[in-house]
Amino acid sequence: MTSAEIITIGTEIVLGQIENTNSSHIARALTERGIQVLYQTSVGDDKELLKSVLKIAASRVDMIVTTGGLGLTENDITREVVSGVCGLRLVHNKEASMRIQEFMNDQHAYNVDIHNKQSFIPEGAVVITNENGSAIGFALRHNNTEIVCLPGVPREMQSMVKKYLAVHPFHRRIEEGCTLTRSFHTFGIPEARVEEIAKGSLSNRTDIKVMTRVHDGIVTVDIHTTAQRRADAGKLICDAERVILNALGNVVFGVGGETLEYAVFELLKRHNKTIAVAESCTGGLVSDKLTNMPGVSEYFLEGVVAYSNKAKVDILGVPGELINRNGAVSSQVAMAMAEGIKKMSSANIGVGITGIAGPTGATKEKPVGLVYIGVVVDD
Repeated sequence: MTSAEIITIGTEIVLGQIENTNSSHIARALTERGIQVLYQTSVGDDKELLKSVLKIAASRVDMIVTTGGLGLTENDITREVVSGVCGLRLVHNKEASMRIQEFMNDQHAYNVDIHNKQSFIPEGAVVITNENGSAIGFALRHNNTEIVCLPGVPREMQSMVKKYLAVHPFHRRIEEGCTLTRSFHTFGIPEARVEEIAKGSLSNRTDIKVMTRVHDGIVTVDIHTTAQRRADAGKLICDAERVILNALGNVVFGVGGETLEYAVFELLKRHNKTIAVAESCTGGLVSDKLTNMPGVSEYFLEGVVAYSNKAKVDILGVPGELINRNGAVSSQVAMAMAEGIKKMSSANIGVGITGIAGPTGATKEKPVGLVYIGVVVDD
């Protein structure tokens, strides 16, 4: 089976100044192609360190994918170091030069000379063209290792890794072994319980690996399997997915890249219901999530941030005496907010949210994190 290591190049990554999203994207793309990612490494803009990292990677995997270091500055060292490690000259590549010229013309920028550095790649390397920028990627074979070098700009890297994986003959080898992954997302029960149900449903099977992870209150279940043939791996993972989904039931709201807001949107469409949201402590976050979905305007009618008590009374019609008697953070006020926004907007569903987000404002009876959510549906 083809094994891989991803190397992210950039001091800003190592120091934590920017988030490393490239590695996760590349890892997913490789895994979907049946390539087993064994290592992820980040290294700063230092020639000796990068040389060391490349040599270690070449000794332990079949494929290295680098991202970053293909720009115009002195810190962009990938071309030089990769060619040195492979014992190759950096040579001017006509295809790369023509592509840079075309890109600069499209951008109405005529000073191509400053981009000349980017047209030099290791001798014998295959060019990976960039439709979204001037940085040229390349791929080459060093002993028994395939080295693929991509730029660090996420938009450029993403299209280039997709293009490389689609056309490069190296990947005919993946039929020698295949790893497949499926993910599905749950909401409403703790991670420990999700793991217990998921793993218990497979009855000690060793051909399926089950892992869970938590993010934003969502528990995601990842299942992995490996087989010699892609078809066999596909059958194993489909069988396991069916068993686990049946065991977890309706706490599963989505698979793959489906989000919680997508699940809500699909339910609104399926039942042909409209919704309006009145928010206090969430400050518009729920409305923001819902409006991420293209086409939701047909179902999401209105969102109000009624942060102050006055706004709750004046805009939503929450009775002042209700707030005085129960407090703004109470089940009664949450329901009154839901009823108020439903009436205002003529929506099928009204949602009211009130709580104590902290760090101040808490009492012994109402601690930080206390939230009430009221929902009114039709009558």
